[in-house]
Amino acid sequence: MEQQESEKESEVTKNSSKSQEKHLPDEKWTPYLFFCISSIALASFQDGFQIGCINAPGPLIIEWIKQCHFELFGETLTQYQADFIWSIAVSMFSVGGMFGSFSSGFLADRFGRKSTLLYNNILALIAATCLSTAKLFNFYPMIVFGRFLVGLNCGITSGLVPMFLTELAPANLRGKCGSFHQLNISVAIVLSQALGLPFIFGSQEGWPYIFACVAIPTFLQLATIPFCVESPKYLISKLNDREGARRALEKLRNHSKVDEELEHMVQETMVTAEPMHQPGYLALFKGENQWPMIVSILMMFSQQFSGISAVTFYSTLIFKRNGLSGNEPMYATVGFGCIKLIATFGCLGLIDHPKFGRKRLQIAGLSGMCVSSILIVITLTLSNAGFHWASYLNVLFILSFVVTFAFGPGPIPWFFTSELFDSSTRGRAAAVSATSNWIANWMVGLTFLPINNIIHQYAFLMFTFFTFTFAIFTWKFVPETKGKSPAAIRKELTFMRKRICSR
Repeated sequence: MEQQESEKESEVTKNSSKSQEKHLPDEKWTPYLFFCISSIALASFQDGFQIGCINAPGPLIIEWIKQCHFELFGETLTQYQADFIWSIAVSMFSVGGMFGSFSSGFLADRFGRKSTLLYNNILALIAATCLSTAKLFNFYPMIVFGRFLVGLNCGITSGLVPMFLTELAPANLRGKCGSFHQLNISVAIVLSQALGLPFIFGSQEGWPYIFACVAIPTFLQLATIPFCVESPKYLISKLNDREGARRALEKLRNHSKVDEELEHMVQETMVTAEPMHQPGYLALFKGENQWPMIVSILMMFSQQFSGISAVTFYSTLIFKRNGLSGNEPMYATVGFGCIKLIATFGCLGLIDHPKFGRKRLQIAGLSGMCVSSILIVITLTLSNAGFHWASYLNVLFILSFVVTFAFGPGPIPWFFTSELFDSSTRGRAAAVSATSNWIANWMVGLTFLPINNIIHQYAFLMFTFFTFTFAIFTWKFVPETKGKSPAAIRKELTFMRKRICSR
């Protein structure tokens, strides 16, 4: 009885929220809104740049690490040892991201969205200094430390920027404004990979300049973010500053008729501010929240254990060691980034399409990655056996691996948690899910290259196993969420679990 009443109350709350949002007037893009969105999203550019900038120069940095270690300690590193040190440096990005993402909510509430974003750039500048001067000082541990700092910076960004963007946006533009985060990440990945080309900075002398370039978007944001407004929702919910929120809205909307939107924010804040709507983190793993939380975490694991991080971080090295020669691996890496960017644009049109649901796209994406990983192993084996033509097919299948990721496991796990939990638990559930994503990212980044050195191309069979397993899990245990309330989704989720487990 209590559960039915709770479900009814949740449905009534949701319908009330929809009703309020429906009556909000549609707003148009204004020059100032576009300025603020673009300035805030520069932090996302930093995130994407750091993902891509270590790819093309990876083999060059590994050779420098071997030379540097010999000069520092008088010992010669084996290729396996040098690869492991580089893997640690790569994975430290995810370690920093874990701490940053978990702390982003506290920092944003304690110091404000704008101030947190502003001072977060200090971490980016320190990291850029460490990364770009490591070769100058001939001290490779600076690379490891710099990767941790920039991971901390990007972890904070990953939790803060999407929230800040949607809080500034009017209801009818919220999706477009929120998409600036992923769009900037994808563009930055391609740009950073292009900078690693041999005729730009992809040389033993030039690779430190790739890391120095990350300071450019940082300085741009430092110059522009002071002219942006603080989040009106933050001003109301945390500072109780309605007049400040009104001034911010009037500036963003470029008119003074903001009373309705302001009142909507006030009412939403009053609902979510109730003590009963603020469960702790442990409550997410108890009672009716336990299974939805487990499913959310497994959805995040399906994204990272699919192998996309390994391909993103090590694609140049993979191409070089398995058939492509000369500058071909670097050009293939840039082409890989361009295809991924195009796929990112394409997936935006399918996620909310009437003919495609979350579940169908997730299963299709995982299945496509499963098949692609098998074909990658086959073509790598043929290439190693002397069939040079197979190396070009290998590039094609790696691209298909990336494209199928973009249409399913890429975007869906991020917003799946938000669809599964209502406003009373959504923030904390999203924090736990995001942290689990960073943990899985770290595990893959740390272990893939050493495993690849041992079993070579057959390392991709791990991803075959994971993508197949998560596709079956999605089919059996994950309900369709598009167009449904959290209460309805959770009810179906529980029913599917009981039906499967009772057999």
